[in-house]
Amino acid sequence: MKLVCTTNPFIPVTQQRHLVYALIEVVPDPDSTGLAAPLNLGLVVDASRSMSIPILSEAQFLDLRRKGFAKQVTVDGVRVWQIEVPKNTHVEASTNMDFTKQALGVVADFLRPNDRFSLVAFAQDALLMVRTSSGTQKELLREAATRLDQIDLGDDTFMARGMEKGLEQMRVALSPERINRMIVLTDGHTQEMHACYECVREAKKAGIVVSTMGLGLDFNEELLISLADVSGGNAYFADEPHEIPEVFRQELTQVKSITWRDLSLTLTCPADVTLRRAHRVTPTIAALDAEGNRLTLGDLQPATPPSVLLELVVPGRTAGTYRLAQVTLHGRPPGAQQTQPLVEENVLVRYSERPSEGRQSNARLMDAVQKVSAFKLHTQAMEEIERGNMAGATRRLRAAGERLIEMGQHDLGQTMLTEAELMEQEGQMSAEGTKKLRYGTRKLSKPPTG
Repeated sequence: MKLVCTTNPFIPVTQQRHLVYALIEVVPDPDSTGLAAPLNLGLVVDASRSMSIPILSEAQFLDLRRKGFAKQVTVDGVRVWQIEVPKNTHVEASTNMDFTKQALGVVADFLRPNDRFSLVAFAQDALLMVRTSSGTQKELLREAATRLDQIDLGDDTFMARGMEKGLEQMRVALSPERINRMIVLTDGHTQEMHACYECVREAKKAGIVVSTMGLGLDFNEELLISLADVSGGNAYFADEPHEIPEVFRQELTQVKSITWRDLSLTLTCPADVTLRRAHRVTPTIAALDAEGNRLTLGDLQPATPPSVLLELVVPGRTAGTYRLAQVTLHGRPPGAQQTQPLVEENVLVRYSERPSEGRQSNARLMDAVQKVSAFKLHTQAMEEIERGNMAGATRRLRAAGERLIEMGQHDLGQTMLTEAELMEQEGQMSAEGTKKLRYGTRKLSKPPTG
């Protein structure tokens, strides 16, 4: 394991303070492989009625409309389609729950004899479908999945109630030798969001990482992304239900590849150097909150090692090379209960009196700066919307869209520009566009699309 610290090669000698970017990359050992550590897996699945609503294809909808089974009605002042199918008419259509059942089958295939798992369903109430069980009992999971659309847990969605019951079960098999992971899946807005944050903070204290999966267009993406970020988990968006099994497969594949646990960076800076802001760049972009002088990075997956972009405010100095920070990587080896220092590096920069040297830049560093800048522009646009400043939000969305297109992210950039037009004309963004941008701007470190 090593750290690679990259800054601009030179800073001009002036009396002014400077903003310096530093890219810190964790580089795993070439022969690094997964721990094959046992899992303690808590599955918390939305079983509200919306999960069992048939999803019609365009052809099916047009056929029902032609037969007079689909009619437009006004609900809360909005024209919507209401579908009433006679009892003797059968329409073959899949549901979110059908694909969720398939996803739980994927989980069963991943389980090994020394793993532990549990399943909780939630809506207005929460129901323990499978208490903490051995991986040798994976058929319990398959059997419980068949009953998910047969239970009635009420009309509303209280995700925290499912998370609380899931935590209870995970504590039964909690161990530092296990990879403790909760997966929460929902397709709707939840009540009592504050309780969800309390649950994820409790999970983090216990060493449990929470990953979230949002389905369709009616869930609260800001909540699900925040919950995953707080605990160091992954946040997924499946806008089409057939994606659900693959999302579960991705999550479990990543979990099984983990080598080191609880990685963090400790920064020690001179008194005249200030950390202004920090962002994780890989595997996904997110703002990092410094706990004292410590930045939490989560577990290490060798295929997608973490990197961090620091924004350091430094004083003017005379020509020469200076240390801006000492960076120490900490982590927990397999089976250990405490983290330990792994490697240490210095963030160095050279002050130069030659203006041409001060204009030089590192391509890898500037690529990270561009991606984080686009992410920040979108984040600021969403903050402007929260403040009611639609004109400011529109400007930032356009700026972010243009920057994304320049970076080669054409699909995401065009979506950003389309949403900016919608914001200007109607004063709001579309539900689909909002979700695509929130999740898409986090994944700018992946290869561009479009």
